[in-house]
Amino acid sequence: MFTKCHNLQMINTLVDNGTILWKEYCKSVTLIGIATGGLECDLELLLSCIHDVMVFCIGKKELENLKNLDQIKRDLRQCYPILDHLLESLDPNNVPRSTIVLDFIQSFLCPQAQQLQQVLDNYAQSVTGRWACLTIHGHLVATSSDFCELDPRETRLLLLLAAAQDGAPLRDTLVYLPQMSPNVAFRAVTCKLLADVYVLVICGATPALSQIDELVLQCWEGYAQIIKEAKLVYPRNFPLSVTFDSALLGLLVINVCKRRCVFSRHLHPNQKSRGMSGVHRIDILRTFYVTTAKDLAPELKIVEAEENDTDVVVSETYWCSEYHKCHAQRSGSLLCCALYAPTVPTHTMRLLTNQIILDLSTNKEIYW
Repeated sequence: MFTKCHNLQMINTLVDNGTILWKEYCKSVTLIGIATGGLECDLELLLSCIHDVMVFCIGKKELENLKNLDQIKRDLRQCYPILDHLLESLDPNNVPRSTIVLDFIQSFLCPQAQQLQQVLDNYAQSVTGRWACLTIHGHLVATSSDFCELDPRETRLLLLLAAAQDGAPLRDTLVYLPQMSPNVAFRAVTCKLLADVYVLVICGATPALSQIDELVLQCWEGYAQIIKEAKLVYPRNFPLSVTFDSALLGLLVINVCKRRCVFSRHLHPNQKSRGMSGVHRIDILRTFYVTTAKDLAPELKIVEAEENDTDVVVSETYWCSEYHKCHAQRSGSLLCCALYAPTVPTHTMRLLTNQIILDLSTNKEIYW
């Protein structure tokens, strides 16, 4: 407040083990974030996500005008379950919900995705909707054909809404899409199909929720077995037809163009853990991506790229330590971040990562 009164800008401040950052949005809301333990690099992105959640719940116009502050405070209470889920997912100890990177939509790849997309298209059409998606354990599994029209930020918000469903079988929510429609609400209907499986559709004021309940049964009743088969891919998150070297301890694969990512620390189902906990693997890969491998996707830093005005394109990078090794490689739209045992020679890492990208690019059971 002191710097603002003197037409100055204070961006952030550092403490012994972390960062405090504040940012103003719409000249009406100031968000303050405090991060420790490797999340400092993503703190500004996290604040942006939180602002998106606020717009998502009450609309940009209401957030900017602030005519009735007490009413807005009451309205923002509906954000709390979504914000709680978002913040809890950033804790690597919260393994079932853990979010690896905020830049991308956490997904998993299953052979049933194309078939599920056809069912989603039929379901969206039956409820006069346009965009629909299916999530399993909070991961995006399949989307309707038009779903790519939504901004990745909006997709993330819809997944958070489904994840914060708290077991309710059917829920009707008014939402504002920050990019597509920040001031006019859409209707989001979330339905629980099976345990940890939700289908979400954006539709109009009709049909009534009771009719949608019937339509869900009509559209999805015959596909319960397919969904159960898709669920079996979790927590490996890659089809069993994709095999990995035993030296691979964890894998983060990013489709930069589609803004989707797949993470797994359960690559070898029948192999016992090799001393490194799952939480530690999540933390290492997240830190490796945020601090180093992110440079392989310069399109995520458009402003910085223009300022630097450089033609140098980095296609791979790596870390080596006494306890583990990390290697990242970019090929086309795929960015692969791999965590290896420390005994793997550096030149072998390159060969293994290259083979992973080749397998993922050519496997016919993989559909992003």
